[in-house]
Amino acid sequence: MMAPFQEPLPTVRPAVKDPLVSVLVCTYQHGPWIAGCLESIKAQRTDFPFEVLVGEDGSTDDTGSVCDRVTAGDPRIMVYHWGEGRRWCIEGCPTGRRNFMRLYAMARGRYVHFIDGDDGWLDPMKLQRQVDLLEADPACMGSYHQTAVKDGSGALTDPWRDQLPERMGIEQVVGLRAPFHPGSFIWRNTPAVRAMITGAEGWKAGSGDMWFYASAAAQGPLRRVDGLLSYYTRHGQGLSSRGLFARTNIHRLRILQWQRFDRLTAGRWRSHIDGLCDKHLDQVTGQAMTGTDRRRWCQALVEAPRYFLGRRRWARVLGAVRSAPTA
Repeated sequence: MMAPFQEPLPTVRPAVKDPLVSVLVCTYQHGPWIAGCLESIKAQRTDFPFEVLVGEDGSTDDTGSVCDRVTAGDPRIMVYHWGEGRRWCIEGCPTGRRNFMRLYAMARGRYVHFIDGDDGWLDPMKLQRQVDLLEADPACMGSYHQTAVKDGSGALTDPWRDQLPERMGIEQVVGLRAPFHPGSFIWRNTPAVRAMITGAEGWKAGSGDMWFYASAAAQGPLRRVDGLLSYYTRHGQGLSSRGLFARTNIHRLRILQWQRFDRLTAGRWRSHIDGLCDKHLDQVTGQAMTGTDRRRWCQALVEAPRYFLGRRRWARVLGAVRSAPTA
């Protein structure tokens, strides 16, 4: 079992006293996009203080220098250059999880908002509107909104998700796909949510964004604010597009993360979670698997025997695993 996140961190903090919101910007090889992201954050108009923690994860392009140039003279923003050190890998694939965890460990806000450095916000009142909602509804654990897709030419196209409900609980958040885009989500930084995100199960989750949505929703409902308030840049160069979710991996990783979530929440939503995992297994049946896939699916059985053993779906997948060609 992996230990909760613990690592020596920088002591220098932004010159913002008692920020209400901490904005965490994770960036790596985002030279063409990071300036737009940071400018959209700087443009926010709020009646409360907020801090911006930028983690530059050892980029070899001009991401670091652009971060320094765009944020120079803004006391709300601190840029941390982590250098080209070892990145945390999930099953051999490098991720930005360590960068996120470092920033989150330093976040002082009552609310936290994460955004990737190649995405951005469209409305200067975005943060204010979401914080107003959270302040007015203490039971609400997070807020989301619609996100536009920005194509290679820089044009904004259709929303990332067609429609978003006004309110979501675990049953809407824990699904086959992410319910909304991470660049839209702000959550209440309570000890319970922080413990779930930074704990052993959280930082090894295959889909980190879906894990922190669920961590917040486990404590209370999430609510929408109206409008197309952020954008997602579609360019196909993200770390997760380089093999982590190839072939059947995405289904196996999602099953494992939701079974971990089930254990962490003492089976409170077990019926929903097992039903979702069944849908993932259905999508795996009949797919070709390599020898590496075979070994990983067998390891999944060892980690989550309660779920897998005795399921007819698993028997069909196991048959495919056993008959797969060696690679």
